[in-house]
Amino acid sequence: MNPKEMRSRRLYSDILPCFSRKQHRESFEVFLDLLLDGSGKPLPAGATVKSPSAISRFLNHAAWNTRQLCRVMRQHALETLQDRWRTQPHQRPRLELLVDLTSLGKTGKFAELADWVHTFNSVHGVHLVVLYLCCGELRLPWAFQVWRGKGSPSPAQLALKLLRTVPAALLAGKRRPRLHADGGFESVEFIRGVLSRGLDIVVGVRCTRKLEDGRQVRDLMVRGTLVKPSGLNQTMCVSWVWLYRNKEPEQRFVMSNLDLGGKYLARVGKRRWRIEAFFKTVKGRFGLERFAQHSKQGVMRWWCLSGMAFLLCHLQNLDLPVNLRETWPDWGDLARTVRFSFVPEVRRRALQLELDALNAFQQALPASST
Repeated sequence: MNPKEMRSRRLYSDILPCFSRKQHRESFEVFLDLLLDGSGKPLPAGATVKSPSAISRFLNHAAWNTRQLCRVMRQHALETLQDRWRTQPHQRPRLELLVDLTSLGKTGKFAELADWVHTFNSVHGVHLVVLYLCCGELRLPWAFQVWRGKGSPSPAQLALKLLRTVPAALLAGKRRPRLHADGGFESVEFIRGVLSRGLDIVVGVRCTRKLEDGRQVRDLMVRGTLVKPSGLNQTMCVSWVWLYRNKEPEQRFVMSNLDLGGKYLARVGKRRWRIEAFFKTVKGRFGLERFAQHSKQGVMRWWCLSGMAFLLCHLQNLDLPVNLRETWPDWGDLARTVRFSFVPEVRRRALQLELDALNAFQQALPASST
């Protein structure tokens, strides 16, 4: 590995061997070109260099190793984190693990996806529990699980399963990692599971959550109060913020096993929203919810490749000089840069086909006019 080579280029080079056959690699490059269009609509019907049916076969039937692709992306995410820590040994930024559930709305019938498609929070579709790692300026999608409806493991149980995929090397060190989650993950089982792994937790909490003394969370009068929630033999610090998005102000509560003080805990609790920014980007720019594949394998590959497009663009942004980086970059510009850097031949062939069609049309005009 050449350490001076761009991280996005190293990731792309390591991904290509996942496709041993030439036709699979060509289909991958065409689909990556669609993903990096940045419009959020990487539909196979938009491919011109390859037929839509070829892209569909690549996703649903082709014999390439999806697990190997995921391992390559996760290994690069791990190396990126460790490289960042090596460059800042005395001011090592804290690792923050964000978990949340995102819903991918779907209409129509998906026979093979029947046990994946459910209604949750009034959204009918597929629901993913996602683990997202943040450390300083690093934003790394790590893993996801599909929620399979009532009677199956809950989103909180799936989140605990995702935490087991994080290497112990990332959880070690003087600065304990923190896990951030919203109120859907406030169960006693989840909080205990997080704390047992040596993590600190900052989690949203319902205003009606009962305390050991019989009160509810909304009865607290001072931010930063230390209380014991009912059923949880753990002292927790509770704070809140007021949201003024609607006509009536809305009070949102957050609690942590750390005594951070009322104002600081309220500020730390807002860090959970970074995963929402990721969801917005990967859906709006890289088409996470635009899948229309008929098989679970095709859908799973669609999600993995969509996440890969995000990771390539994020690493591309990290490779820019510090003075050119943005807090939250223009993902359209980044996608265009990666697209032109890694799959230029696909763009040339697509443009050549369009030129050939234009020339054929122009040549036919005199004959048709006479």
